Amino acid sequence: MPDLKPPVSEHEKPKLLAVVGPTAAGKTALSLRLARAFNGEVVNSDSRLFYRGFDIGTAKPTTEEIGATPHHLIDFLEPEDTFGLADYLDAARKAAAEITDRGTIPVLAGGAGQYVWGLLEGWNVPRVPPNLPLRAELELEADEMGGDVVFARLKELDPVAAERIDSRNVRRVIRAIEVAEAGGNKGPSRTEEPPYDALVIGLKMGREQLYARIDARIDGMLMDGWVGEVRTVVRRGVPLSAPAMTGIGYRELAGYLAGERAYADAVHATRRATRSLARHQGNWFSADDERINWLDASDPEGATMAASALISSWLGETISN
Repeated sequence: MPDLKPPVSEHEKPKLLAVVGPTAAGKTALSLRLARAFNGEVVNSDSRLFYRGFDIGTAKPTTEEIGATPHHLIDFLEPEDTFGLADYLDAARKAAAEITDRGTIPVLAGGAGQYVWGLLEGWNVPRVPPNLPLRAELELEADEMGGDVVFARLKELDPVAAERIDSRNVRRVIRAIEVAEAGGNKGPSRTEEPPYDALVIGLKMGREQLYARIDARIDGMLMDGWVGEVRTVVRRGVPLSAPAMTGIGYRELAGYLAGERAYADAVHATRRATRSLARHQGNWFSADDERINWLDASDPEGATMAASALISSWLGETISN
């Protein structure tokens, strides 16, 4: 049992529960269990889950899971729709407020570090309109010369943003360059006080154990028909440049289907990119961040019990079972 450290109660602020950690650590399953146990509704903070038709490769909750527990910000965009950080924060704040008004608890599940902390820390993100000519130029540069070249440009323009963005996520790198090129306030400002009385629960495990779980999950996705899902998406005419296609594995498997790479190479690249994502998430969710109550992801039952104890203390309840 970990050291329980519920935050100081702040009754004037709405409560919000967040479940964070690296990909494949079990955040979705824990979020669902906690939402059911504590009368919560899930607010998604994983951008890959925004898009309709991208289900298997994103480990999206099943139709049954979504039907049993209210979910927000999931399956609401078409593959080519853009939805930036400012859009997300507006939508997530609205969803959280509506959930609170119903007398239930928002359970933030995810996801992208900038989405999670942007919500919990009260970021105010400048709305910079898309620079379509610059975007087209950078996309062409990334295709012809590689994403590293575009990322190097971001590092020159805005080193702080470059530290927080995964260099493999070309779409976000390009967007950060657009914002930096626009000048003015390049990054978000924060409210003086966090807007929520938040309890943040983190799942962690050893690196090799996490990598093994990542590999097993990818194998399961492939067995569940991930290649067929990508084939369907491609036949629908979704271009590789679509935001939804930036989800790890989709472009890799599309390359295999197009005869541009071997199947084994596509799978290997997917594993490598997913491991890189897990490492990058550690930059956002640090083991020494005192705001996060870290639990052992290798023991799901123990993590659920520990999380329940934390939440009950946070809510001022007594555990009945």
